[in-house]
Amino acid sequence: MHTRTAEQDRTAQLSLRQDGCPQALVWQQRQYVVTDAPTRLEDALDMLLTHPLPVVGWRFQGTAVDGGEVLVFDVLRFGRSWSVVRTYC
Repeated sequence: MHTRTAEQDRTAQLSLRQDGCPQALVWQQRQYVVTDAPTRLEDALDMLLTHPLPVVGWRFQGTAVDGGEVLVFDVLRFGRSWSVVRTYC
């Protein structure tokens, strides 16, 4: 899997379902629909750390609504904003 960091504008708009899971993402002027079961990054980190970090984030696959590009996103919340910190294609 090819990895790339989001070196451009990292700011994102993340839409959440009523249960708190991501359902859509707007990033770099493109809209993506979440097309898998999102994983909380806190849960993934808990397996590696003995002291949990105050991290709020998700990893999920998104499919662009305008052309079908598929990426896996790592997004973190900073205050009230969401940022894309890494993408995988």
